[in-house]
Amino acid sequence: MIDWDTYARVRKCKVDGVTMRRCAEALGISRNTVKRYWDGNHTPDDKKDHPATVDSPEKLAIMEAIAQYFEENKDAPKKQAPNAKTAWVAIRDRFSVGESTVRKYVSELKAKQPEAFIPLDFEPGEVLQVDWCEIKAVIDGYAHKVPVFCAALPYSYAIFIAVLPNMTMESFFEGLMMAMEWFNGSVERIFFDNLKTAVLSGAGKNAVMQERFRAFEAHYSFEAVFMNKNSGNEKGAVENLCGLCRGLAFTPMPNAGSLKELQDHVLTECSNYLKFHKVKDRPRPVRVMFEEERPALRPLPSKRIEPAAPVEALVAHDLTFRYDATKYSLPMEYVGKTITVRARAYSIEAWFGGNLVFTHTRPFVKGKHQYIPEHYLPLLEKKQRAMRNAAPLKYGVLPPQLEEFRRRCSGRDKFEQLANVLMLGRNVSSDELLQAVECANMSGRPTYSAVCRYLKLKEESFEVIGIPIVDEIKVEHADLSQYDTLLFEKEGDR
Repeated sequence: MIDWDTYARVRKCKVDGVTMRRCAEALGISRNTVKRYWDGNHTPDDKKDHPATVDSPEKLAIMEAIAQYFEENKDAPKKQAPNAKTAWVAIRDRFSVGESTVRKYVSELKAKQPEAFIPLDFEPGEVLQVDWCEIKAVIDGYAHKVPVFCAALPYSYAIFIAVLPNMTMESFFEGLMMAMEWFNGSVERIFFDNLKTAVLSGAGKNAVMQERFRAFEAHYSFEAVFMNKNSGNEKGAVENLCGLCRGLAFTPMPNAGSLKELQDHVLTECSNYLKFHKVKDRPRPVRVMFEEERPALRPLPSKRIEPAAPVEALVAHDLTFRYDATKYSLPMEYVGKTITVRARAYSIEAWFGGNLVFTHTRPFVKGKHQYIPEHYLPLLEKKQRAMRNAAPLKYGVLPPQLEEFRRRCSGRDKFEQLANVLMLGRNVSSDELLQAVECANMSGRPTYSAVCRYLKLKEESFEVIGIPIVDEIKVEHADLSQYDTLLFEKEGDR
């Protein structure tokens, strides 16, 4: 091997008619080297071609056995996943091979060329791709891993994201319905991973659907297509979407009071994405391509399908029924009765006799009991000694104004005062009561008496928000008619 400067001098000797012997002597290199580069058949950057090595039959048999072992154990739990050592243990009785050799063969297997994929292209309204992922968010003051349902139309790349309470079949149905309602239409086919909530057995084209999922498919008139295992390329758009939604709606980490509040934030970011985003290598912005795709979407059915089957629950003596390890309160007249519970993504509905009794906000954390203090007021009137330790007064769900009153009110009787404030709601509207509570909170140390004072002033039509309260000043006007008489007499004299 020579450098380019030496090569240039060899070629110059050739052109100038210098013999190979004289050239080799002048450059201090062998005549064989001069001969190699003399006619320009070789250059200094030529690399030696190494003949392809042929694996022995024994090595091929060993590698085939190792590959078969990994294939048979590919679904093992992460902590029990196969490795080079376990592969060696599995085949050492059949082959005379050392552990280090098996490690080398395993490395060669992993370094093989990956499978090649064909780029996919979809027509408007043809396909919807969906998947789950988990992303961190702060809900009610605590950081949680939140189940996130992702959907994308691969033609326009319009997206939909939903935060849901879990990854059950009910939430999966809810996410699908929310996505189709967001796009205002359904599609011909929906691509899924082999989700346990949807697949009874098998995988890919051999997947056998759950019966409830089959009913859902029939109601929304689409064809479910299940992906092969480890084949994210088959639905590449949504695979990228899981990463996209992290940056789109969860960076920085959002802080919401409830799951529903977090979903409102996510939908706002989805709207902004649709308005302003353009995908690289796409001919037009997402908004324009979605307008092109919208007419091709299929119409939705006249009504939603129930995502969760209704369940029955008994209202206990503490005025609560249980659903998903959480207590929900109802008015006292339902104690001992069996009600029907309908679970939604962001709410829990209690029905009795075909009528909706009460709708609770669904908490994200199981076991965060939903006591409504108003439900307990009749009992608290009868058992006033229980006010000080009543859990519905300590931890019950309240509007923000009353929540602040509970936090700011001081004294050992703060919960008695809160109960008395709630009882005022029987005689005034909720808006008037909350307005009075807000005024009392402005003092920094609100009390029941202050709320009563503001309500009394409200009844007397005083503006009390933001200004000091003062008594009305009555002005008695003097009789000025005598002055008019004197004025007229003077004019007459003239």
